[in-house]
Amino acid sequence: MSKGFVVVGVDVPGTSSGAVRWAAEAAVLHEVPLKLVHAADDVAGLPGGEVSAEDSTTIDVLRENTSALSSLTEARETAQALHPDLQLEVVEVVGDAVQALLSHQEHSLLVVGTGHRNALSELILGSTSLGVAMHATSPVVVVPPTSGEPAEQHGLVAVAVDGSSDSAVAARIACREARIRGARVIAVNTWGLEVVDGFVVTESDPEQYAVIKDRQTALVERALTSARRDYPDVEIEVSVVHGQAVRSLVELSERADLLVIGSRGLGGFAGKLLGSVSQRVLRGSKCPVIIAKASRS
Repeated sequence: MSKGFVVVGVDVPGTSSGAVRWAAEAAVLHEVPLKLVHAADDVAGLPGGEVSAEDSTTIDVLRENTSALSSLTEARETAQALHPDLQLEVVEVVGDAVQALLSHQEHSLLVVGTGHRNALSELILGSTSLGVAMHATSPVVVVPPTSGEPAEQHGLVAVAVDGSSDSAVAARIACREARIRGARVIAVNTWGLEVVDGFVVTESDPEQYAVIKDRQTALVERALTSARRDYPDVEIEVSVVHGQAVRSLVELSERADLLVIGSRGLGGFAGKLLGSVSQRVLRGSKCPVIIAKASRS
């Protein structure tokens, strides 16, 4: 990112600190300001839109009836404690949180947090995080609750590559993130039930298995062409896996610092909706996930 912001959604106090910490670090790495955005919806009597710092009447109503100001104060203090010199901008909006974040997405990286994990260890994706990931046209990072805490870095950025235009964009984003982090990239392609010469391939038969692996490797390399050209200094490993895509990516997220996937959805407004694989990966991932979408203009 040579311009713009890292924009993070700020929720009620205590629920978005992981996303704020991750976003602050990303802003430092990308050398751009951090924008903290909080939206207060359904506040009776208040006009919609961004709240000016001089609008004392609206600020007083928000202070008395919502957690807006305490959320922003907590987020600001969290970011400043980690990076005292980081340039910050605070935005309070009366209105829908998804629309508030989408209005700041141009030339920006959007960051949203998630809820807790359920009994099956899947993330409970809130309406804001899922809505932003679905409808944004810019990259969106979904940060699990524990991310942003001091932890061992693996030096690995993983990216799912299936040959689509979305996955080609994802590969470029993965390489960009790996370069600024001094990490390497693993480009993963998964395949399941395949038929070669009339036979269903279920075992690693030397000849039939090799045909599929060579085909999938060539597909991945085509999608990596642009990323390899523009990021020649980033080490990229290609991994073709026989297995279920969601399970393979979630397992990989346990040893990756970041996972990048394409949206692969259909329809929607202001961009494509998320595909089912993307949503399931978001719910199971142990590391932050970037959702990438190719331009449709």
